[in-house]
Amino acid sequence: MPPWDLEVTKRAIKRLHGRDQLELVAPCMRSLSDRQFYARFHFNRARSGLARYVKTLDPNDPLPTIFGQNDQGWQRFNVVIRKLAADITACIQSIHTLPDILASTVYYSMALNKTHAPRDGGYVNHAFVVKALASVPHCEAVRAPLREMTSSPGYKHLAALSNQSKHYSIVFPALNTDLTGERKEQHMLVLPAFRCKSGPYPQVFVSEFLPPVYEHATRSILSTGHALLARLHSAA
Repeated sequence: MPPWDLEVTKRAIKRLHGRDQLELVAPCMRSLSDRQFYARFHFNRARSGLARYVKTLDPNDPLPTIFGQNDQGWQRFNVVIRKLAADITACIQSIHTLPDILASTVYYSMALNKTHAPRDGGYVNHAFVVKALASVPHCEAVRAPLREMTSSPGYKHLAALSNQSKHYSIVFPALNTDLTGERKEQHMLVLPAFRCKSGPYPQVFVSEFLPPVYEHATRSILSTGHALLARLHSAA
């Protein structure tokens, strides 16, 4: 899918709704780009940090270094795993913000703030904008990919991880070591199973779980952005 041209979109918003409306949209667009960058940055830094740490381990005898026979090794592991946890948590939270920020981008791009205001001073968020678009004629092309952004099982799991870390406790990653020699990567980060209000969630490998969730989000952003630009052009 080709990139979403934000500059062309900004010009269309300014032409259709004026400079003041564009000034409401521009910070959302900037944050949409920034949050995608933050997610990639933190994921890649965690991956690089794990790779550097693994290089210091004896591939034939890693467990004594990590799990207690060597106090210095155990202390070092605790420092490393906390740094990896910081990056993984930041990556998760950045991905989790994307639906709300994209929804705000759509909301202000279409000047819905002039016709659809949240009740009682509530926030403009993904659910609110999806609902608002249902009452706007000829907007299903924009609404559909925006709505689908949060529908995947992976995103629901990610949202639960993010909310758990914000409101209760961090789901702390662990280092999973394969001693069979059958796995390509001997050491992998895992997010353990946990239970929260929305249900139980299984253990997942970070490197297998986060990239598909991120890719689904970015595809939804592109699809929504292209549909939004087409809508703005048709309304001009």
